[in-house]
Amino acid sequence: MNCVGSRSTWRWVLPPLGDFLILYLSLATTLLVREPSAFNLLSGMLFFPLFVAWIAVMYTVGLYELRLVREDVVLVRNLLLSAGACMMLGTAYFYATSARIDMAPKTHLVVIVALSHALVFCWRRAWLWVLKFELLDQRFVFLGDQAHLSEIERGMPHHAHDTGLSVGPWQFPGVDIVVADSLWVDQNWEASRDVLLAAMARNVPIVTLEDFYESIFGKVSPYYAASPSWALEFILPKSRGFYAIVKRAIDAVGAVVLIVAAAPALAATAVLIAILDGRPVFFKQQRAGLLGQPFTLWKFRTMSQGAEAKGPLLAADALASHVTRLGAILRRFRLDEIPQLWNVLIGDMSFVGPRPEWMKEVEMLEKAVPSNHLRHLVKPGVTGWAQVRFRQTNTVADAVERLHYDLYYLKNWSFALDVSIILKTVKRVLISDLTVDAIPTPVMPMPADASWVYDLTTTYERTYAGQGKKVQPS
Repeated sequence: MNCVGSRSTWRWVLPPLGDFLILYLSLATTLLVREPSAFNLLSGMLFFPLFVAWIAVMYTVGLYELRLVREDVVLVRNLLLSAGACMMLGTAYFYATSARIDMAPKTHLVVIVALSHALVFCWRRAWLWVLKFELLDQRFVFLGDQAHLSEIERGMPHHAHDTGLSVGPWQFPGVDIVVADSLWVDQNWEASRDVLLAAMARNVPIVTLEDFYESIFGKVSPYYAASPSWALEFILPKSRGFYAIVKRAIDAVGAVVLIVAAAPALAATAVLIAILDGRPVFFKQQRAGLLGQPFTLWKFRTMSQGAEAKGPLLAADALASHVTRLGAILRRFRLDEIPQLWNVLIGDMSFVGPRPEWMKEVEMLEKAVPSNHLRHLVKPGVTGWAQVRFRQTNTVADAVERLHYDLYYLKNWSFALDVSIILKTVKRVLISDLTVDAIPTPVMPMPADASWVYDLTTTYERTYAGQGKKVQPS
C-alpha cells in the first residue's frame, strides 16, 4: 500500500513541476532572444502569478489525467484549448498591470505560449519513456465478459504497449479507472453495483467499454462499424459543421503555399520520369470523393503503363512487378503523392481524410462491406488516420480493418485530430508498408444483425471485370 501511495504522490508532483520549469524556460528563451535587458529576477517574479494560473488552466482542460497522456489526439486538443485560455489570461493580466511595469510583455506572450505548449507536448511524450511506467502503471477494473477482456489484453501489447495498464480487482487506493460494458452491467447489476458506487464516491473515472476500446486501439469497434444508424449521431453533424468551412480554407491556403514551395521538386521529378521511364509523366485515376462522387486523382506515374488492368485490391501483390526503379523510390517516400496538392487546391480532396478508393474498388467493397459508404461522408485526404495507424489495404479483410480506423476519424473529426495525423504522417513516411504486419484484433460484442462481419471470415470470391477469373483472398 505504501508503494501505491508513493506512486500516486509522484503522479501529482512530477507533471506540474515539469510544466512549471518549462514555463520559465520558455520565458527565459523568449526574453534572451527578444529583449535581453528584461532578463532578470523582476521579470521572473512578474510572471509567477500568471504561470500559477496557467498551471491551473492545464489542470482544468485535462492535461494531468494520466490515462489521456498517451493519446496524441486528446493531448493536442487539450494543448490547443490550454494555449487559447493561457493567451487570454496573459493578455488580461498584463493589461491590468501595464501601468505599473516598465517592460512590454504582451509582445512576448505569443512566443511564450507557443513554445511552452510545444515543450509540454514533448514532456508528456518523454515522461512515459523516461519513467518506464514504474510510476505510471495504471490499474483498471473490468466489468464485463471475461472473454472480451482476454481478447483486449491479447491486443494491447500490439496496439498500446505504452499504456502501463493492467487489470485487477477493486482496491482503493490502487485502482485508476473502471471500464464497464453497459450491456453486461445491465445483466449483472448485483455484481457491478458495489464497484460502481465505490468508484463514484472516490472520483475514480468510469468509462464505457466502447470508449476504452477506442482509446486503446484508436479505432471504432466492429459493433459500431456494423450499425449504419450510428452515423446519424456521430458523423453527419460534424461533417456539416463550422470546422468544414475552416478546414476548406486551410486546405486552399496550404495547397497554394506548398505548390509554390514544391515547384522545383515537381519539375525535377517530372523530368526524371520523362527521361528514365518515358511518358506519360502523370498517372490519373477515377477515385471516390465526397458522398462517393467520382473525381480524377493525380499522381506521378510509378508503374509501367496498363498495370492497373490487373485489378483492384487483391491484385496489389501482382502489381509490384510493374513498379519502375524510380517509381519504387518515389513510392517509398510518398513523393508520388505530391501532385495531389492540385486535387486539394480545387476541392476534390483535403490534406487529411480517408484515402480515396479506386471506383472499381468501391463497387466491390460496397457489396462486401455494407458500412463502407460511411467513409465518403467527408472529403478524402492525402493522408489519414488509417494511413498512420494501419497499412496499405490489399484484401477485403484489410479494407474492413481500415474502415474501423476511418470511422474513428469521422467520429472524432476535429482540428486537433488533423494536427495529430499530420505529425504522425512525418514519422509514417519513413516506415515502409512492408514492415507493418497484421496485428491481433480484439473480438468485441456484435449486434444481432451483423452477420456480414462473420461472413468475411469465410471465403469471399470476386470476378475481375473482363477477365472471367475468380480470385480468392489470402
